[in-house]
Amino acid sequence: IMNFIGLAIACVGMSIVGLAEGLAVAKGMEGIGRNPSATNQIRSSMIIGVALIETVAIYILVIAILMAFVIKAA
Repeated sequence: IMNFIGLAIACVGMSIVGLAEGLAVAKGMEGIGRNPSATNQIRSSMIIGVALIETVAIYILVIAILMAFVIKAA
């Protein structure tokens, strides 16, 4: 049953990552809308930021797969 609790926590973590990615892209688009001349700088910073956020999602996914199929709780 401890694995299911861990998987539930991983699901919450994934949802937080999804919200963070959406917020980052929304703020990037807002910045481009306010200052169109800075589009290239904002876009490159946004892509790097979203990539870093996505690595957290991949780590959570790997841990969730390990918990579901490899690690057996006592």
